[in-house]
Amino acid sequence: MIPHDCPHTTYATWSVLFGSPVRDLLDRLPEDARPDRLRQAAELGRRVRVEETDTLAVVSPGSTRPGVTAGGERALAALISGAERIAAEQGLPVVEFGNVRDEPEWAALHRILRERGYVPVTTGADAVLDVPATGLDAYFDGFRSHRRKVLRKERARFLDRRPRVEVLGADGLTPDLVELQLDRYRRYGHEADADAVRDRFRRAVSIPGLRVLRADGEDGPLGFVAFYEDLPHRRLVPRLGAFSTEDRGSYFNLAYYELITHAARAGGFRIHYGESTYGAKAARGCRLTRLVTYFRAADPHLHDALTAAGALRSHLEEREITAAEGTYATS
Repeated sequence: MIPHDCPHTTYATWSVLFGSPVRDLLDRLPEDARPDRLRQAAELGRRVRVEETDTLAVVSPGSTRPGVTAGGERALAALISGAERIAAEQGLPVVEFGNVRDEPEWAALHRILRERGYVPVTTGADAVLDVPATGLDAYFDGFRSHRRKVLRKERARFLDRRPRVEVLGADGLTPDLVELQLDRYRRYGHEADADAVRDRFRRAVSIPGLRVLRADGEDGPLGFVAFYEDLPHRRLVPRLGAFSTEDRGSYFNLAYYELITHAARAGGFRIHYGESTYGAKAARGCRLTRLVTYFRAADPHLHDALTAAGALRSHLEEREITAAEGTYATS
């Protein structure tokens, strides 16, 4: 249950459709297209009061395993009906189903939600890399000649530093990584302090399957990636990570080359790199899988406003995703 004033806004209806994610997308529009879209967003915002957007959100878990039940369409319909019943009992005006993936296994859930009048909104994309079991050289060979040379040089410069690279269990998420993670949060404009980072570390360690890939130099850690291994589905899902600002190559070598090497050594895994920075991830060979969030409001006027706002968010997201999808082809 997400009240309109909830401090955690990732899945809050107002935030998704009218808040900072939309403003950030608007800011990235070309100058000639921005004024009209800004006016459209402002008009949509005036149609809905934030107090009207308390939400019951059902969000598929992405960190450790796929979130679709194996119970078939009847089970999916029962799940949706149950969520709607709880929302009605609690007086929550909006029901939301988040992170429905644009993949064949999810087709039934997409169809049932649409048939029941839910509004589909593209809220992002998961960047996915299928790692060849034959190793890092096979990954490099997937790029054009010039690009391949650039990546190999980037790899060689990192190895010349002779870092100590290890893949550890949860015990690898050590206190000396807190400041590195905090610095990364601050550089990207996130509000955080050391206590908040330590809390995230504690919660990450509590979930089974956490592994930590880290590199250390003579003066301390160069960077790390904390990820979950979903062995039954052959997936790696990074959840935390930070890298030295002194060597830009530490990011690409840890987040990609070393993680790819680890995945190949285990016979090949699918790595889920998550949302944002689509162009950079596509340029490293990732494909983009759309994530769709569905909304339905019991009140017809509110539902119409959410539909219009959802269309704007989808348009803005699709513009960025489509632009990034051409990046790998030119690499």
